[in-house]
Amino acid sequence: MNGCQVVMLEGKGRGVVATRDFKAGEVVMATPPLALVTADIRQRPEGDLVVDTILERRLYGSKWFSVLYDGSARSCKAALSYAPEAAAASPDDGRPAAPPEPLLASTSAPSKAAAGAAGPAAAAPKKKGFLASRGAGRKTAGKGAAAAAGSQEAGPAAGGEGGELPVPDRREQTRLAKVVKFNCFGDDAEDLAACACRGEEPRGHIGLWPEFALLNHSCAPNTVNYVVGGSMVVRAVAPISQGEEVTICYLGRPQLLPFNKRIAILADDYGFECSCPRCVAEQAHVDKLDDAFLEFHEELEERLGPAFMEARAVGDSAAVEEVAEAVAAGLRKLYNLFRKTLIAPDVRQYYLASMYDAYDLAFSCAAALGRGEDGSALQACLKSMEVVSAGSDLHAILSVRHHDHVLATHGPDSPLTGLARSALRRAHVARYGAVSDPVMERLVGLNRQLHVLADAGADAAEEEAAEAEAEMGAEEAGRGTAST
Repeated sequence: MNGCQVVMLEGKGRGVVATRDFKAGEVVMATPPLALVTADIRQRPEGDLVVDTILERRLYGSKWFSVLYDGSARSCKAALSYAPEAAAASPDDGRPAAPPEPLLASTSAPSKAAAGAAGPAAAAPKKKGFLASRGAGRKTAGKGAAAAAGSQEAGPAAGGEGGELPVPDRREQTRLAKVVKFNCFGDDAEDLAACACRGEEPRGHIGLWPEFALLNHSCAPNTVNYVVGGSMVVRAVAPISQGEEVTICYLGRPQLLPFNKRIAILADDYGFECSCPRCVAEQAHVDKLDDAFLEFHEELEERLGPAFMEARAVGDSAAVEEVAEAVAAGLRKLYNLFRKTLIAPDVRQYYLASMYDAYDLAFSCAAALGRGEDGSALQACLKSMEVVSAGSDLHAILSVRHHDHVLATHGPDSPLTGLARSALRRAHVARYGAVSDPVMERLVGLNRQLHVLADAGADAAEEEAAEAEAEMGAEEAGRGTAST
């Protein structure tokens, strides 16, 4: 974690701040796991397998387990630094095989640096970790499907110079399980394009990356994170100044929910009230916008979304059209409300990001009706993602879709295509860094192939299946009528 340091932040407890300036696209952290469990792609292993790996490989001797949050007030006040020795490198590729061991330090006075983004309070918040953040609701793998690959500790932590470590008692095993629960991260796949460039198969995974677990939350973070080759990569998505806090987002897809829903999830699952710049800005307009905003979002969840799924399943184009019109009307109403309240452009982008479910449903309706992409809606989504979730896989995918639509509509020489190409590059630099042009072209092509075209093919297959099912139902109904 060169270029960063762990400090005590006023009103938050521990956090990580930059000790130098970072450019957009620059790697802030690339750290190996302390313990990692992998599975086939689109399967995320269960978190208890991480605990099993720690016990089986006797990784509990690591000093990280004395400083990572375990639900107690003491654990979130422990200040730390790093041992001067570098982590042991893997003989295969030279990358570190384990994170460097921390050195305990006395608790310092809270720093006033980077007071914007929210993190766990110093008074022992109730906090669930990354286990519940990304990939929530996805299919997970059982023990038989997962292949464990725990990192070996460098030095005595894995076994100790004085002999083999004793097995922890039940109480200590419970505390270890809490550390894993509050600090691990899992997803159903590593970055597909990055893995393809490296010639590796993407895997579902869940693991413990201790240095990464020290980062605090923001609903509009200044970094993006993902796993590739087992390592956790954290990359700056915007310039980060020396002394500024480095933040990630704990929420995954719920990052695109309205303000009240986000803060409720964070309070329930993580035990703190978010005061990041996005939440502060949206909270200032709650009285003017929130009722209409939440009403529309609830309509999407409870009526329009289910109505679309039912209509698509039976091939009812008229019903899909009704849903599309209702979504468009709801979006127009909110846009008119934005104009009346005169909210600032950056705050408008925050709200547009929170409306992504409406845009996504509009995109699905257009696909079901055989219509092309809506260029203005794509552009609105892309702009909001660049502000709220830059460098995310969704940001990269939207940039490809938007670019391809503008290119097909206006041609390669249009100024609009040039702007779309610039937005495409910014999204991919935020995610993958300032790579060479050939590598950039390959990454864009892979995201097009593995996400945009693959999703379009999946939608087409669903449409065909729905039509076939509807035809079979009609034939069966006809046979039943004839027999009577």
